[in-house]
Amino acid sequence: MNSMEEKLNERTAAKAQAMATKHPSGRELQPGKLSARERIEKLVDPGSFQELDLLLTSAESELDPSAGGIPSDGVITGYAEVSGRPLFVWSQDGDVLGGSVGVIHAKKITWLFEKALQMRVPVVGMVDSIGERAADLVEYPRFYSLESVCRLQVAASGVIPQIVMVMGPCVGGMAVAAAMADFLFMVRETSYMHVAPPPEGVSGEALGEARMHARTTGCCDVLADTDSDCIERCRKLLSYLPQHNQESPPFADSDDDPNRREERLLELVPTNERLPFDMHQVISLIVDQGELFEIKRYWAANLIIGLTRLGGQVAGIIANNPRDKGGCMTLDAADKMARFVRFCDAFNIPLIWLADCPAFLPAVNEETRGLIRHGSKVIYANAQATVPQITVSIRKLYGGGGLAMPGTSLGGDLLVSWPVLARGVMGADGAVAILYKGELESIKDEAEKKKQRQKRTLEISERMKLSEEQQPQDFIDPRDTRPFLIKALKMLKNKKRQLPPRKHGNIRL
Repeated sequence: MNSMEEKLNERTAAKAQAMATKHPSGRELQPGKLSARERIEKLVDPGSFQELDLLLTSAESELDPSAGGIPSDGVITGYAEVSGRPLFVWSQDGDVLGGSVGVIHAKKITWLFEKALQMRVPVVGMVDSIGERAADLVEYPRFYSLESVCRLQVAASGVIPQIVMVMGPCVGGMAVAAAMADFLFMVRETSYMHVAPPPEGVSGEALGEARMHARTTGCCDVLADTDSDCIERCRKLLSYLPQHNQESPPFADSDDDPNRREERLLELVPTNERLPFDMHQVISLIVDQGELFEIKRYWAANLIIGLTRLGGQVAGIIANNPRDKGGCMTLDAADKMARFVRFCDAFNIPLIWLADCPAFLPAVNEETRGLIRHGSKVIYANAQATVPQITVSIRKLYGGGGLAMPGTSLGGDLLVSWPVLARGVMGADGAVAILYKGELESIKDEAEKKKQRQKRTLEISERMKLSEEQQPQDFIDPRDTRPFLIKALKMLKNKKRQLPPRKHGNIRL
């Protein structure tokens, strides 16, 4: 009879062999790419990773005999800690069957989601996969497949944070599953993502490269330079998130004075509403240490969203960007805001709007692509949110911009303004063009017409000014924006707002 020590040695050797085994279909790593295990080691706290199901092997397949008996079936799963906080993690191994998803592979990820839901901890996945394994899908039932993974992802949505890092190919159904996460990271040059096979003569890299998804489709939330950069950014994002939807986001003491006043804010924003300014700089002068974890930076750049801290309290920032399309709202910006608002609301993260919006972009292309449908989506999301909501009007809010960058009428808690405020359905020029169209057209002399237009514009401006002064709850000194927001967040910390009982609302998707 073998001794306990001999049995232990056998198991230890089997584990070592499983960890070292590569499949003939494995490929050489590109420069800057880490192996599946190296990615996990870099993400989690040293010594905290507990691997699970290491000795599970891929199912035998008569259609592809080489697929049988491969240790771990191309995915490493387990639990660990990041900054002392627990999470579940999975990392696909592109060196084993191209990281393709077979029955055992899917079973391991499905089990991970089941336990993460029960334990109420985040899930982080690292994708490096050529998609579903055709041979297994033909021969074996689909009780464990990407379908089961997606089902658990949906069950986990709004309950525990989900982050996916695409660090190689992400193809077919795997691309859909990856996109269902709360946040999707991609790596320049080495990651790509697409659903359908590329047309003849087009590579997968060209069809679904990372920069395209960051700038054009909006699928990529964070674009990283390397695997290491991607993982470090993921760790940073986790530092802002609660473990689950029944707790508050983590508070972090800051050396940044909560009463800090910024003189530069008086000069940074021109009083002329037509002139652009750097909203990123405004944000950096207000928040703790000037740090904003920006999300979807390159997509719909006319809107800035991200996570930050104010006095140690996590908050979601939503700000118009006057340097892109004048800060107008567009249908892509509406999608960007709506999803972010719903995420923050699900995970108890207060929302702060910094508004300088000249309304929705008046463009035929926007209207014909569904501006109404997308615009209603953001208004729905704002009105449904129950977390603390503060709007600071930096300069102007016209038309639908007042709905997209909401005040108190949509359920927000506070609406304040800097001294320069222009609000209304439209600007004075636009109002004159509509209200006095007939009068101006009847004047034949151009000099007289110009004089009359200026007169009417001044009259409308004065009337609008009286109305604008009644709308905010207070006018604040721009230099006091940071201390005001920190005090307001403390006051709103225990806010409770109950929505009418229902299964769920019907947001116009």
